[in-house]
Amino acid sequence: MIDLHVVPEEEPEEPRRATSLALRYYASELKRHREAAGLTQAQLADLIPYSKSMISMVETAKRSPLDAREGGRITSKFTEYCDKVLETGGALGRILPLLESGEDVYKSWFKPYAVLESEATVIMGFASQTVPGLLQTGDYARELLRSYYPPMSDEEVEQQVQGRLRRQEILRSETPPLLWFVLDEAVLRRPVGSDEVFQAQLKRLVEIGQNRRIKLQVMPFQRRAHAGLSGMMVILQMPEERAVYVEAPGTANITTIQQEVAERTLSFNALCEKALSVEESLQMVSSMLGEP
Repeated sequence: MIDLHVVPEEEPEEPRRATSLALRYYASELKRHREAAGLTQAQLADLIPYSKSMISMVETAKRSPLDAREGGRITSKFTEYCDKVLETGGALGRILPLLESGEDVYKSWFKPYAVLESEATVIMGFASQTVPGLLQTGDYARELLRSYYPPMSDEEVEQQVQGRLRRQEILRSETPPLLWFVLDEAVLRRPVGSDEVFQAQLKRLVEIGQNRRIKLQVMPFQRRAHAGLSGMMVILQMPEERAVYVEAPGTANITTIQQEVAERTLSFNALCEKALSVEESLQMVSSMLGEP
């Protein structure tokens, strides 16, 4: 799976609007060179290790061709392949620096996950310490990021918050993924930010829990040892494969190895079986808000 990440169709802030224009320029140039070579998107896909769908997304400026950084240098294997096959003389590669300014919203180690998350039809996960990013309010995310050490600059914090909120756009799409999260009770007991910020986050969870496409369960302390004590995990079901994502400070691992995916899926099933039911979980969060 190539490390590309989603670019929203609307960019309200000026720096992102400039990046969006650059991305559209790249998209139009890719299409122009492809058509000049007499190739359809499907024919180009046969010549490079990328799908027709990938090419279509890039040509419509819905995907960025940039990979993660390698040191201080931006990379794009997609661009390298296209420049070579289409014999552009490096024309597409020369556009890449124009795309970079708005592309660092996600940490390089997180970008591959953001791509897979945007493609997933089902997202299942266990959260051991904090509310999953897809369910966070902006204020909760901001306070959480401010707690990291070494500290981020205010600008970087805001970039990360906006990136997290942009990920949540998949929940408002025409075909949103099914979500199923198990939250350790610690997630609900450790306040992040002020009382107002944390209460707003709990209310968000209750509201989200009313969505029939989203299931939330709580693993209460009284259940003691359980299958999620090794830490957080997310299982992503894509159209053609399933992947598992696990994270540690400053790094992450994604695997599609069948045995590992099967083992994590069994762990998640065990968590769901041991946790409170969806109804009991929502009642628990509501009670923490003083609601009946």
